[in-house]
Amino acid sequence: MKPICLTIGGADPTSGAGIQADIRTFDRIGVHPFSVITALTYQTATEFFGYNSLSDHLEKQLDSIFTEYPIKYVKIGMIPDAKTIDIIIEYIKEHNLSAVLDPVSVSSAGGRLSSEGLELEIERNLFPHIKILTPNIDEAAYYSNLDLVNTTSETIRRAAEILLEKLYITEKTYDVEKAIVLKSAASTHDKLFDLALINTQIGENMNKKFRIYSKNKIKFQGNVHGTGCVFSSAIAAFLAKGNSIEKAITKAEGFFVSKFQNILDLPELGKIIDLTIPDERIEVINQIKEVYSFISHSKNISKLIPEVRMNISCSLPNATMPDEIAGIEGRITIINGYPHASGEIKFGASDHTARLILSAKKFEKSINFVMNLKYIPDLIESLQVKTDLKIVEINREKQPVNIKNKEFSTMDWLIKETVEKKGKIPDIIWDKGSEGKEPMIRLFGKNSKEIIDKLKKIFLLLSI
Repeated sequence: MKPICLTIGGADPTSGAGIQADIRTFDRIGVHPFSVITALTYQTATEFFGYNSLSDHLEKQLDSIFTEYPIKYVKIGMIPDAKTIDIIIEYIKEHNLSAVLDPVSVSSAGGRLSSEGLELEIERNLFPHIKILTPNIDEAAYYSNLDLVNTTSETIRRAAEILLEKLYITEKTYDVEKAIVLKSAASTHDKLFDLALINTQIGENMNKKFRIYSKNKIKFQGNVHGTGCVFSSAIAAFLAKGNSIEKAITKAEGFFVSKFQNILDLPELGKIIDLTIPDERIEVINQIKEVYSFISHSKNISKLIPEVRMNISCSLPNATMPDEIAGIEGRITIINGYPHASGEIKFGASDHTARLILSAKKFEKSINFVMNLKYIPDLIESLQVKTDLKIVEINREKQPVNIKNKEFSTMDWLIKETVEKKGKIPDIIWDKGSEGKEPMIRLFGKNSKEIIDKLKKIFLLLSI
C-alpha cells in the first residue's frame, strides 16, 4: 500500500504555505496526502489580511477520514483557537498518531494565525502529544523563555533541551522517542544551521543526541513564503515512509535544500518554493512511461521479468547522482500474466539500475537508459546470431572478493570490465550470475526510442 499522511492546517490562497504546500510536499516525496482545514486564510506571499476559523467543522472533517483510512502520521500547522487544540489532541490519542508540529503562530506575511495567548495552551496541552517539534529561532526563544539573538551555541542547545523536556511532561510519554528541530538556529556569512535534538532512549533516562545540518545561504530580496510548512511536512512524509526519526529529519533536510534552490518569484518581492517538477524531469518520466506502455500490453514480455523483478531507469542527460535517475518504485512484476508496475515513476527509486547508468556515463555520456531482463540461454544465442545487437558476457565469478560484497562496486566493476573488453558500452551486458546473484541481461540505450527498437528485436525472437 502506498504510504499515506494527513495534514491539518490552514488553507493558503497562494498555495505556497499551509495545507496546499503540505499536499504538494507529500506528493513530491511519494506519500498520498489527506488534508483537513483548520482555517481559511486571506493572504498573499507578502501581506496577511485575516482568517476564518473552521473549528466548528473540524471534527466532521476528521471523522470522515478516520472512519475509512488507517492514518498514523500527521503534520499539524495552523491552530486558530483552543477548540481546534482539543479536537486535535482527541484524535491523536484515539488513533495513536505520530504528529509533527510546526508551532507557527505568525504568518511569514506578518499576521497572527491564532488568537492572542494561544501559544500557552498549545505548549501546555498539545506539546506532550507531539513526536517532533519544528520551531524557528523566534518560536524557540518564546517557548524556551531564552534570548536567542546573538547568543552562544550552548544557549541554543539549552533551548532545544528545554523544548524537548516540554514534550515529556507526563509519564505516558516517557516511552516514546521524540525530537526537536530548531530551524535556522545559527548562521555565518554564507551558511545557515538547523539544530536537531533527538531522544534515542526509551524510558525516563533520556539519551539526547544532537545533530547539526548546514545549508548555503541564498541571497535575494523579499520573503520566501511557506518554508516552515514544506520542511515540517517533509519530515512527516518521510516518517510515513517508514524512516526513523533521525533518518526522516535527515531526508527532510536534503529535500528542503534541493527544493530551496528553486524559488518562484511573485509580484511585490513575494516568493514561494517552486515544488513543480522541472520540464527536463518530466521528459525523463515521459520516456519511461513510453517504454512501460510498450511492454505492459504484452504477455510475452513477462517471460523476461527476472525473479528480482524488472525495472526501467532513465537519467537526466548530465546525471551524476542516483537522485537524478528515475525508475519505477517497487519495480515491475507480473499480474494476470501481464507486466505490472508496482509503484510510480520516481527519481531515486532504484539504486541498482541507477548505479549502472552512472557507471556507464563515465565512459559514454549519451547512455541514459537501462533495463534488467531475465537471463534465457537460448535467447542470448539467438540475439548473437539473428540480430545486430552488440552483446558482451561478463563472468561475475571473476570479481575480486572486496567487490563481490559491495553491490554498488559490482556495478562499477561490471561496466569497467565491459569497456576493457569492447572499448564501449554495448547494447546488452549479460552474466550467468554467481553465488547468491541471479543471472541477468542488462539492456542499455540513449533514449526511449532506441530502447523500444531494441526490445522489438528481442520480442521477435521470443515469439519464434
